[in-house]
Amino acid sequence: MMLIIDRYIARAILAATGMVVAVIAALLSLMLFIGEVNNIGQGSWGLAKILVWCVLMLPARIYFVLPVVSLLGALLALGALAAGSELVVIRSAGVSMKRLAVSVGIAGFILAVITVVLGELAAPIGVQNATMLRDKARHGEAGRSVDNGLWLRNSGYVLRIDSVLPGGRIKGLDVYRLNKDGQLQLAVAADRAHVDGQKLIVDQPRITHLTLKHSRTESPPQMSLPIAIKPDVLELAVTQPDELSSYGLWQYINYLDANDINADDYKLALWRNIITPFTVWVLVIFALPFAFGSLRSASAGQRLFMGGLIGLLFFLVNEIVASTGPVYGIPPWIAASLPTVLLAGGTGYWMHRLN
Repeated sequence: MMLIIDRYIARAILAATGMVVAVIAALLSLMLFIGEVNNIGQGSWGLAKILVWCVLMLPARIYFVLPVVSLLGALLALGALAAGSELVVIRSAGVSMKRLAVSVGIAGFILAVITVVLGELAAPIGVQNATMLRDKARHGEAGRSVDNGLWLRNSGYVLRIDSVLPGGRIKGLDVYRLNKDGQLQLAVAADRAHVDGQKLIVDQPRITHLTLKHSRTESPPQMSLPIAIKPDVLELAVTQPDELSSYGLWQYINYLDANDINADDYKLALWRNIITPFTVWVLVIFALPFAFGSLRSASAGQRLFMGGLIGLLFFLVNEIVASTGPVYGIPPWIAASLPTVLLAGGTGYWMHRLN
């Protein structure tokens, strides 16, 4: 009998969540389209490519709001079951709140798995391909850049990169070498360069050698610098932390740690990737106590409003804790997991009282 109940409750939650995802996806797609429609006509950037770009960007946007969407779906499904007295009948048959939470948790587990697939595969791949499509169409080349350039430190050199092209190619480069006293010894500027994982090869560099007494300039056709940066590390460096998979974040964190560069933002993003599936699972179970309270007699609109309000509050708390954690020296794993842990504890206590 319990297997039947498990399937019935899980099916109801997944169906309701799917309906909410469809509505949210339509709204997100419209927002993405509106944001790009003014750029039609730049290069070969046309309507068809914008539609493809929207589809590629959609998994990342859904992943970002999936915890709140899962809560809304669970509230809708469980509220409907409570309104039809189905949950009351199940409880009257001797099913405890803990066992009912297992049934709800099955749906939460499935949604958590979907979250992992979105966060580790669909979202990063979609964002990467969408960015390449847009850059090629609008600028003729798939270059990635950050505001004010990308700054890196490696093997005693400091690099400033304007944009990164596929295959480890660089457009716009400045390289500086400092001695142990922090004095500038070498400055190199070039329009083009590329890395092969072992060294940096600069095309037509403009080199300035500096000492305390004089300076010397030269412009050879090419030069090689002992800067070991893998091409994929360059691509990771110009990608926002929240758009990277956990493996990509782990790779880039290792690079930053090896060069004594602060990696707290990327460590926080890594821990948030790890915690997000658990957050989805907890939020689905969090909806269960509401089904035996005020939502039992509420309409679908009231459930949506309540779920949206609770989801928005949790989202704001989660973002505030994550953003202020590095400022106050809170370890990234605590800043990423604290709201979810507190929510899980509160949900467990509330269910114990109801039981």
